[in-house]
Amino acid sequence: MSAQVAVSAGQDSLRAVLDSVFRQPQYAWAERPNPLAFLARWWEGLITWITDLESSNPSVYWLLVGLMLAVVAAVVVHAGWVMVRTLRAARAPANPTETTAYMVRDAAWHRDEVARLAGAGRFVEAMQVDFLRLALELDSRRRLRFHPSKTPEEYAREAQLPDPERSEFQALIQTLYRYAFAGASCDATAFADWQRQTRVDRYAPAH
Repeated sequence: MSAQVAVSAGQDSLRAVLDSVFRQPQYAWAERPNPLAFLARWWEGLITWITDLESSNPSVYWLLVGLMLAVVAAVVVHAGWVMVRTLRAARAPANPTETTAYMVRDAAWHRDEVARLAGAGRFVEAMQVDFLRLALELDSRRRLRFHPSKTPEEYAREAQLPDPERSEFQALIQTLYRYAFAGASCDATAFADWQRQTRVDRYAPAH
């Protein structure tokens, strides 16, 4: 009996020591909440909603898919334009007088360059130069501020044009992106139609 009592006392003593050890703060194990867990729940809910929508309302589902693809395409096109402008700026001459010379090229110079490029059948390049010409002319009529580093989307956001001229100007930029970056084929007929849409009086009539 005394041996059993000794064993029980030893076990109680060991348990007491272990309990005192594991009561220390460093052993206070607790699952830490993830501050971004709500994003995972939101994403799972969105995926579930889209999956349910495909079966419950296919027409709305495909409309949503089309809108998402259009947004992705617009982002890619805009990124392409920024990249092209950045690469051109990187290849530009370091001589400040040459850079300044470009900065002061007026709408007339761009108009002549458009004619030269179009005459060589380089219609897409002519469109891009022609858009800069339009931006310069709109600048002269105080509808926007021209700068060669700006993208067409930046001009669209800042252009001080009334409706429906603003909507037409934004549609013109989408046309430019479609030819310059989406690879749409541009011939003389398409370019002539483009030039009819880039007359400055269409957006800012002279007073």
